[in-house]
Amino acid sequence: MTKIMFDVNKSLAECPPEIYYSQLGVDGKPLFLGIRFKKRIVLSRSLVDFNLEDQIREADAGEDRVDVVQGSYKNVGFLYSKIPQAIIVDPNNPKRFIGVVGFGRDEAQENLGWETAIYDVIEYDKPIDLEAFKVCSNDDEDHVPAFQNTKATILKSVVNAIGKVIEDDDDAILVYLKRIARSKPNWHKGILSTIRKEHISRWETMKAFSTSRAKKEAVRLGLPYEGNKNKKTTSLGYARKFTSLKNFFYDGFTASTKHGFSKVYLSTWVDEPNPKSLPTDRKEIKKDFDKMEDMFNIWVSNYLDMPIDKVREKGEGRFPLVFNGFFAQDKEIQTDNGGVSKEVDLVGEDGKPWKRLDI
Repeated sequence: MTKIMFDVNKSLAECPPEIYYSQLGVDGKPLFLGIRFKKRIVLSRSLVDFNLEDQIREADAGEDRVDVVQGSYKNVGFLYSKIPQAIIVDPNNPKRFIGVVGFGRDEAQENLGWETAIYDVIEYDKPIDLEAFKVCSNDDEDHVPAFQNTKATILKSVVNAIGKVIEDDDDAILVYLKRIARSKPNWHKGILSTIRKEHISRWETMKAFSTSRAKKEAVRLGLPYEGNKNKKTTSLGYARKFTSLKNFFYDGFTASTKHGFSKVYLSTWVDEPNPKSLPTDRKEIKKDFDKMEDMFNIWVSNYLDMPIDKVREKGEGRFPLVFNGFFAQDKEIQTDNGGVSKEVDLVGEDGKPWKRLDI
């Protein structure tokens, strides 16, 4: 291990905590509302836990961030003019601490074998103040190199906050966004829309989906995704939103051709599911899916100068792109059926269980 001799007094002089923690945001209000600085200390890093589930960055510590922070430490050492990592006392063990800000720096320090590090111990009034601090403190150049929050980081922070420190309500979400992304007001409505489409439905009984969620569900069910990325099945296919004919049409035909003209399956979902319109929305998606074969037959008929009826006859059952159900999105609990959700795994347009075609 490498023991660094930190000078706390130099840090306090070059980066006064009273100035940093009293900053105002672009709206003239306190940037770190409800946060109180207690002391700046040098601690053994073994006493501080940076729990991955508390990390608000969209790519966790982020290898690219870690690499450049590590390079900065190697080349110029610890920068006393920049704010240290923030920690709080572990509520379950007063002799230990929990990392709040500085996950990338902690990983870089671990890679370099640092035995100790310099930290700011803080306190907070309300849980929402701590959650907001995690985001707001990453939106300025408090260390070198610094990485400002991305949309994905802000989105993840809001998703984590809903139901914990803010209500599941559009107005409450927008108020929180104004607090944690003050300098990016043009992001707010777009982030809210993405949350409702891909993460948390406005309807309590509806389950929202995103590509990453669909991938996890495909892994759980043993469904193909991203072509042949799921090694637990020999089938080809995709677990993706069916937004247009051309995307899946091209990718599907490419995958089929590459793998000996095999069938390629698609499992999909409805954006922003509404309990009343879900069946209709599913029918529209399935209708659009079915158009692909009709379109392809018409093209082949023209290309080969062959009657369309003949093309349809010869091609029956040979079209490589196959619809393979909707991901279950109606999670209403059925008390007359032992408390299970109304839909599970894959379902058809009518919400009834779907018989898998890829197996």
